[in-house]
Order: sequence, then structure tokens, then C-alpha cells
Amino acid sequence: MAEKVLSGEASLLVGIISYLPNDLTLRAKRTTAVRFQNDWLNNVLPLNKKLVVAQNYGTDEVLHSGNYDYIYAEPLGAGEARNVILRRFYSSEYDWLLLLDDDTVIDDKYSPNNFIDDIQKYSHRFDECRIQAISAIQPEYHPYKKQNYDDKYNLDYYKFTPRELSSGSATSLIRNVVKFGGKEVYYPNVNADKGEGLEDVEFLLQWLLEGYTWYDMNTWIRKSLCWNDSTIWKSREADHNLLLHNLDMVCEKYGKYGLHRDINGKVTWSEFNNNYNHSLKTIYVKRTIPIQYDESTTPRVKKPMAMTLF
Repeated sequence: MAEKVLSGEASLLVGIISYLPNDLTLRAKRTTAVRFQNDWLNNVLPLNKKLVVAQNYGTDEVLHSGNYDYIYAEPLGAGEARNVILRRFYSSEYDWLLLLDDDTVIDDKYSPNNFIDDIQKYSHRFDECRIQAISAIQPEYHPYKKQNYDDKYNLDYYKFTPRELSSGSATSLIRNVVKFGGKEVYYPNVNADKGEGLEDVEFLLQWLLEGYTWYDMNTWIRKSLCWNDSTIWKSREADHNLLLHNLDMVCEKYGKYGLHRDINGKVTWSEFNNNYNHSLKTIYVKRTIPIQYDESTTPRVKKPMAMTLF
């Protein structure tokens, strides 16, 4: 039976996949991150329902306060845990799903609360541009300050660009495509730590193959709370080797769609993008409230080297 959205409630569901490792040190750090995220969500989305897939929690262990529902589970893996949330979401009347890992929030740069308000109050603006999924920028990999500072349209508009096919999905905003006549898409049941593939990349590929769109939003910045305390990735060298192996698995599965390694060993995404990615190159959606940049959100200008006279 479809879960109904109560009258007066914003049609946005928050879904969180959470996992507490057995290692006591990591468990304590993860618990701290979970509680930080809880405080942030209760501040930004106090009235919205939050659904937590609580993996490896103690019986009836609760780390959240507020409008939360818990689904206790043994370790499922990231993909299957997200699928638990997606099944509930697709069968509901909610319009949007904010899907989060338990160690991530949105940075307070660029007034992110305004974006959350607009996506709930003025969804038609985004629907008119056929925006069906949005990811937050990963600051570890993207020079977001320069990107935003160079394009002053960011002050009055939300700027969307196609999500990179190799990106993760720790922070995503997903449209309920099923509610509007579309097809359900789920994460594959693969474990990256076992070298079986990359569930987030494969989900994105399948999403695009169904004809849906997915974008990055330039002024929506992810903030990781446990960046150096991953429960999957263990060391820099091991991470690199495992990532390469998992990318090989992705290329093998999606080779018929144009994914392969070139002569330099790099995965070529262009053929897939050209044939199957219908996301537009750039989309601007008007902000209800314009923003301004302050010192902390603008790039530092390199000073010229001082001339020394001899």
C-alpha cells in the first residue's frame, strides 16, 4: 500500500543508510557522525519523515531523535540498503527522496537551506527542465569555489551540469519517477570492498539507460563527517587497486554500451554519454532568494611572486 504524504507535509522523504562497524574505535566515530547528521537534519528538515536503514545496530538501539522510522537489519551492503529505502519511496506519494549516507551533510556555503525550500515549494521549476536527480558536489574532487566564482549566474540561479559517470552517491536528491509513470531503478547487489563492482556508478548508468537525467548542482556542497574513517576503504594503495578492479568489472558489465579502457588505461565514458545520457550540458533554474559570496566561498587569488633586486 502506498505511503501517503500528510496534508501540509512537504513531499520530500529523507532516507539514510547507516552502518555501525564492530571495531569500537570506528563505531564511536561513526556514532558521532550519525548524531551530528541528526542535529543537522532536524534543523534543516524538522517536519520531514526520515527513514533509517540501521545496519549492525544493537536491538532497538536508537541514535536519532525526531521524526524518524527505523528499519533494523544485518549488514546488507550500500546498494541493498539503499534499495530498502527506494522500495518504500517508489510506492509512496512523496515527490523527492533525499538519500544520504550516515556520515554526510550539506555544507552551509551558498545558502543550501534555500535550495531545499525551493525544491519543495517550487518543484515545477525543476520539472520544467526535466531534472530528475541531483547530486551534491564532492569537494574532495571538484574545485567548486572557482567553478561558482567564475560564473556569476550562480548568484541568481541554481546551475546544473551533468553528473560525472564515475561519481559516488553519498548525497543525492531523487525524483519519484514511478509516481509520474516511470520505471523503478534499483542499485545492483554488489560489494565494492569485495571487488564485485561499483553499486553507485552502476545505478547511475542504469538510471540514464532508462532515459532519466542526473545532474550536479554547483552550489550544493557535500560535507563528509568521516572522510578518513571509511568502513570499506582501508589504505590509499589498496583503495587504488581495488577501485581499478571494480572499474574493470563495470566496463565488463556495460561494455556493450561503450565502456572500455583506452590505450592509456583510462575508462572512456564519452561513447556512453553521447548515446545514452540525455542530461543537458547546462541548466539554470531561478532562485527564489539570490545569494552572495563571502570570503569563505570565493577562491584565493594567488599573489604574484615578489621581485627581488640584487
